[in-house]
Amino acid sequence: MEDARIDVPGGQIGVWRRPARMRAGTTVLVHGLSGNSRWWGSVIDHLPTELGIVALDVRGRGDSADAPAPFDLTTISDDIARALDHFEVDRAIIAGFSMGAWIVALFGLRHPDRVERLVLVDGGFPLPRDPDADADAIIEAVVGPSLARLELEFDSEEAFFDYWKAHPALARHWDERMRPALGHELERIGDRFRVRANPEAIQVAAREITVGVEANAAAARLDVPTHLIVVERGTADQPPGMIPLEIAEKAAAANPRLSLEYIPGLNHYTLALGDGAPAVASAIARR
Repeated sequence: MEDARIDVPGGQIGVWRRPARMRAGTTVLVHGLSGNSRWWGSVIDHLPTELGIVALDVRGRGDSADAPAPFDLTTISDDIARALDHFEVDRAIIAGFSMGAWIVALFGLRHPDRVERLVLVDGGFPLPRDPDADADAIIEAVVGPSLARLELEFDSEEAFFDYWKAHPALARHWDERMRPALGHELERIGDRFRVRANPEAIQVAAREITVGVEANAAAARLDVPTHLIVVERGTADQPPGMIPLEIAEKAAAANPRLSLEYIPGLNHYTLALGDGAPAVASAIARR
């Protein structure tokens, strides 16, 4: 794996990639709301070594923290096409985790000819919400903790990792192998450490995945082979998962091109960072 930069209108974004070998094909990996490309590290460890990888740091996160606006999910979905063009890849398996699932669903609608298969990893479909709540309350309820992390400062790198070790989703599942994924978001400012992310980019995406009409309608309209993975528990290790099983089952019943995989015992974060990585890798590599 190596770092690379690709051009987008007005600037560049960072990607973490390796070229395909032996005509094995390529997968594009899109991370979650306040994550980064390294969140895919454990999944990549379980993928065939000959498979090409293009893991984006989407605008406003990780190595793309300084990338230009706009930060809407449709623009980011078109950045996938730009990445494919840059690396001269015609078609790919496109996988998105959490927010990334909404992005790749939009990509599947806008660029179906470039899709070999989509993998939506615990995201992409409308989240359950109180119909009487206003938009700001819905956003705060669903993604408040992720947004709050952007305001924190840490005395040391280890203090930052202590934060994650105590996180409700990871406290019982911490593994030292999670450090590269989480640490990629950290930057030093003077004698303090902060998350390297653009708050405006996070806010725009948070609004789209919670109350956005276009983003939440995309997955239901897909006409490409799509695999959806959902888990038992959510971002704070609470039931249900990010996409409740009943919502996922209705979506699969309504679209013959959508297959569904439910994994009990995992939460939203351990699906990508922990014990769920082999299953996610299997879904991506499956022919």
